[in-house]
Amino acid sequence: MLAVLVAATAKLPFDQATDHIDHDCWAPDYCEPKEFRYKLCKLRLRGRKPKGDEFQCGPGEFCEELDCLDKCWLPTECRCETEGPLVGRMLCSEDCFAHPSTQWGLCVPLPEGQDEPHDDEPLKTHFHFYTQHELLYNSKLHIDEDSPMRRTPMPQRHDEL
Repeated sequence: MLAVLVAATAKLPFDQATDHIDHDCWAPDYCEPKEFRYKLCKLRLRGRKPKGDEFQCGPGEFCEELDCLDKCWLPTECRCETEGPLVGRMLCSEDCFAHPSTQWGLCVPLPEGQDEPHDDEPLKTHFHFYTQHELLYNSKLHIDEDSPMRRTPMPQRHDEL
């Protein structure tokens, strides 16, 4: 009974290929490999001149934070699989709990013609955190539903006899 309730309230539809993947800070969302981008950055390095730090955004990018209701964590790396049985699925590193969203963000491109973002409007990261219940479960990283990086789930085909 509990399994049915969890499946009914899950954000992603059931998929046998990814049902076994359950990490504390991310979910194997559907993604478009050609559009996908994910680069972790340190929020405290925002606005500083690039000095080669691997967690600093490059020219034309800004380190944007993600909204979180409680405690949220960002994996070091995420990618969209381009081949194999998990093609078109977001997979991330397993190092949850290393990068709290209060100190880390994601590099996003600045709008054309801007050297820095406007304070009143956050830049779109194309990611959000989601949990079924913030007191019981960690919030997991998902791709925004309206993002060009997100792919619509394809129904499983079952060959008929």
